[in-house]
Amino acid sequence: MILSGKHAFVLSHAPVKQDTQTGSLCVGQAFDAVTGKQRWQRDIPGVREIDLSSLFSDNTAASPTTDGTYICFVNVGGSIQTFDFDGDPIWSYAWTPFGRHHSRQHEPLIFDDHLVVMQTPQQDLPLELLNKEKARSIAGDPRYWTHLQSFNVKTGKRQWVAEAGTSIHSTSLFGHLANGQAAILTGRGGGHKPLEKPYGLSLVNADNGKSIWNKALNYPTFQNTCWNEKMACMFSGTEHLVLDIGTGDISQRQSLTNQVAVCAHTPSGYTRKVNQDLNDYISGYKKPITYQTNIRIGDYHYFMAHHAKMIGRVHIGSGAVEYLQVPAQVVRLPDQEDVLRWDTTLPNDLRNAEGYLVTQDKRNAGSGWGHVSAPPPIVVGKNIYFPTMVGIVYVLRWDAKILDQRALLSISDLGKAGETWSLSGLSYANGRLYARTLKELICITATP
Repeated sequence: MILSGKHAFVLSHAPVKQDTQTGSLCVGQAFDAVTGKQRWQRDIPGVREIDLSSLFSDNTAASPTTDGTYICFVNVGGSIQTFDFDGDPIWSYAWTPFGRHHSRQHEPLIFDDHLVVMQTPQQDLPLELLNKEKARSIAGDPRYWTHLQSFNVKTGKRQWVAEAGTSIHSTSLFGHLANGQAAILTGRGGGHKPLEKPYGLSLVNADNGKSIWNKALNYPTFQNTCWNEKMACMFSGTEHLVLDIGTGDISQRQSLTNQVAVCAHTPSGYTRKVNQDLNDYISGYKKPITYQTNIRIGDYHYFMAHHAKMIGRVHIGSGAVEYLQVPAQVVRLPDQEDVLRWDTTLPNDLRNAEGYLVTQDKRNAGSGWGHVSAPPPIVVGKNIYFPTMVGIVYVLRWDAKILDQRALLSISDLGKAGETWSLSGLSYANGRLYARTLKELICITATP
């Protein structure tokens, strides 16, 4: 959900009237951010038929974005639709997506007059390339690479296509260098052999799309490209890397498994131990993080671990790594004590507000940890919020000197266990937190 003044904007799948597994049509909706009253709704068409409520994202993967005057909705299944705040159309753009991969992780962003999206530069690919198997038969032809692209937010005119490719699993982030230059850090690599090469990172001049530098790395693109005017931070295998943002050179390597601190739950309560081997607490380390759950704040790089129900952080200066075990789910029922489920979650019903089953892949009913394109965390003040697919939200004090149970402020929920599902991050504006689930939109205010 995107907020601007008293306006709230949401992209959703079009309503269904029966149990439904797939769809292509989305709807853009505008609400009053204070009352929740719907103001208008518009169709956001697409040509890619994809399964609904997918743990690897679907056609609603891209959040709406606004410059305060125009609101842009992107159906990653094939169209951009831009409106004014009254819902009047301004411009649109349609394309045929390259169907090699399911996931779409780029979030559209606006700065100055640029709307930056990620797709193939070719607008009219053959419709047969929507098919995964057909698209996978294509070798590494650069014509089918996906790239960051800028459109003029007022007119829809394409202003640049980035020189570097961007893999569809990458969540590219915008910022400014020390000299004030606007830039975007983007990546290539990840699962299922993305076409874009070489695998690694590129820092892109956000004014013209040209590469400031390109760096070949073992870069798994299941992470957010966290960076500032001095450094970039990333996860690679069993290591956390810090890069010089001016050159892309690696300045620090830190093991994520050796000599770490672990605060684990035991039958008698939490116990924290230092100088630990993480492999003693898990079964088969495979990947460092649950996808797209990393965020840098202050001197820390936070993440949800992939292989265990643990929230981790790296102190960027010292390289110290800490883990805090959290329950996978809290089951709350009226007049009963909370039940903490430490390893597994209740099966999810994956039904929308009308009671219809809207899913295809049985994995969509999982815990929200590990192999899932998870909702990203946000920071508000001193609190960091980690939402999960099953509607649990972990709230921590991000600047806690020690990552232990005292840093865990709450384990909250967005609805009833087993009946709540979401891959949307939280939003914050004007003292309110906003969330969306498969069944409802939610506004959370502080208790008077």
